[in-house]
Amino acid sequence: MPQPQPTQLVLARPGYAELLLEEFQERWQLRGTKVSPAAVIFTGRQPLPALDASIFARQYLPAPTAFSGTELQAAVDFILGKIRVMSKRANRQSGRWTLHTYALDHDEATKRAIAIDKAVLNAIKAGMPDLYLRYISPTEHIKAPPLRSDILIQVYVASSDELWLSLASFASPLSPFIGGNLRMRERQGAPSRSARKLEEAFVVLGRSPVPGEQAVDLGAAPGGWTFTLARHGAQVTAVDHGALELPPGKAIAERVTHLKKDGLTFKPLQPVDWLCCDMLVGSRATLRILGEWLEQDLMQCFVVNIKLPQAKPWPVIKEALALLEHQGWPVMKIKHLYHDRREITLMGSREP
Repeated sequence: MPQPQPTQLVLARPGYAELLLEEFQERWQLRGTKVSPAAVIFTGRQPLPALDASIFARQYLPAPTAFSGTELQAAVDFILGKIRVMSKRANRQSGRWTLHTYALDHDEATKRAIAIDKAVLNAIKAGMPDLYLRYISPTEHIKAPPLRSDILIQVYVASSDELWLSLASFASPLSPFIGGNLRMRERQGAPSRSARKLEEAFVVLGRSPVPGEQAVDLGAAPGGWTFTLARHGAQVTAVDHGALELPPGKAIAERVTHLKKDGLTFKPLQPVDWLCCDMLVGSRATLRILGEWLEQDLMQCFVVNIKLPQAKPWPVIKEALALLEHQGWPVMKIKHLYHDRREITLMGSREP
């Protein structure tokens, strides 16, 4: 009797499932099926790449099971049934587990996810107290790297009448963040929302500036990235003809030098620790800037944002991948961050 093919649900930002399909086919020869604007199903025995390696994948749901129906109790009973089976199979283990119940940019689904999460946890607390004692909240779970034996129960509520359930250990390549979305909090005094994008990039890169490092921020106005660099202690050269809107006081201002020059052509007299660039220019213009800085060894780390064209973005993405592959730094990443929009972020560090 043939063995059933393993399946995985892969999540992207809503509206980016097609690009996720294109990426997996082009880079890893994996063909999937789009099941929603944010989700793709892959089947087969070839393993999926690490989440960190993919640009558009945010979360994996190994061996997912679908449930359809609008009745809340029916959905809760379906989830509890699967959890009971898991609990019996693991009754000799004392490992931790957590529950991620979520929707992606869908108001009705979000309301349903909140109701399901509450009902499932209350039912486990009342009916499976031994299992509940090993529960750890999602917030607590991300404060330290999850153990490989920890179980992640995911309930992805795709709409008001459809959900997907996955139960898997962190031995699988899973994100500890709900839905794989790393939401950064807003910092008081930040001139723009883009500050959160750079903070997220630092987490993904695994490194952020330290006091005394030198940074260049190309296309700095109104100052979101300059603010973030200075907040971490870097001495920042902010390059832009436009005005900066930094908060008053010396804490940030004394670390910033504003040069009213063109970010497309600016080069530092000496190599710096950080190149950061979030200019509203064409994608190939930004790639050209990054390529020149890389070839001239002008920085030790970089975070560069590329605006994607509306039509046929994949050729530009391939150029970005080729550029980083050609350089071969120890750490180089491309990611469609949670705080990105129609753009991707390129990151690199010469230090592992």
